[in-house]
Amino acid sequence: MLSVRRISLVVLLLALVSTVAYLMWLPQPVAEADYPIDRTIKYSLTVKNPTNQPLQNTPVWLHAPLKQGVYQVLEALTSSHPYQVEADSSGNQRLKYNVDLLPPYGTKIYEVTAQLKLSGEPNAITEIDSQTFLGEETFIEVNAPKIQQLAQRLAAESDADTLKNIYRWVTAHIKKTGYIKREQGALQTLLAEAGDCTNTMYLFSALSRANGIPTRNMAGFTAKENAVLRPRDYHNWVEVFVDGEWRLVDPDREIFMDKAEEYIAMTILRDGSSMETRRSQRLFGGAELLEITMN
Repeated sequence: MLSVRRISLVVLLLALVSTVAYLMWLPQPVAEADYPIDRTIKYSLTVKNPTNQPLQNTPVWLHAPLKQGVYQVLEALTSSHPYQVEADSSGNQRLKYNVDLLPPYGTKIYEVTAQLKLSGEPNAITEIDSQTFLGEETFIEVNAPKIQQLAQRLAAESDADTLKNIYRWVTAHIKKTGYIKREQGALQTLLAEAGDCTNTMYLFSALSRANGIPTRNMAGFTAKENAVLRPRDYHNWVEVFVDGEWRLVDPDREIFMDKAEEYIAMTILRDGSSMETRRSQRLFGGAELLEITMN
């Protein structure tokens, strides 16, 4: 009888340890998070076989909204087809589908519905490793002499004032071009004094990082209400870490630390991600033979 009790106690302790370990793995709020705004979004892909041969067991993937960020939390997600979730260390996640059979010239539509809760004010979610978002990356030439020179000119006594100076300079000097298919990066945007939302994001990020302010590059959509997302809604902006909080800045649309509840973050863009998140507009993909478009 005693040995049974001991075994039961050991099992109970192991279960408790496993539970604690699982809870420690989850993102731990620094303070109580509050996301008061409900938002439902829908989006879909059309997958086409352009060949005269059937295609079998071909992969297709599509990014889902960030599971939890400072301005959003994903409450529920449904899809028209079964999927597996892949995630990376930045919190990015995507849905991976397997197309069992696609006949010659056939098409399939993959639909996603996501229910989110949003906030206009930043929530403290996890401890931030500021070094992660300070260095030079692809398209963010922090160490380029011209970037460094301008960053020094815009530096102020506080990070908050430095960010205001960067924002004012970028919005005043960078001409809005509309969509540019080829990403040109921070330095080329500075030299050309022109760029779209993607390249303006890179320039702002390079200038703020050059001033020692952690800055992460965001990809997603804007939606002021429940919406069906379209390719034209795609957008890029930054989040800057200042005074202990991540704050949203969108120099392309001239929004400074405001209206965060209108943004749906799909990807934190970073070098070294396991999910090909470096390219700002790569929110879906699949086998090379497939033709894939967002509807």
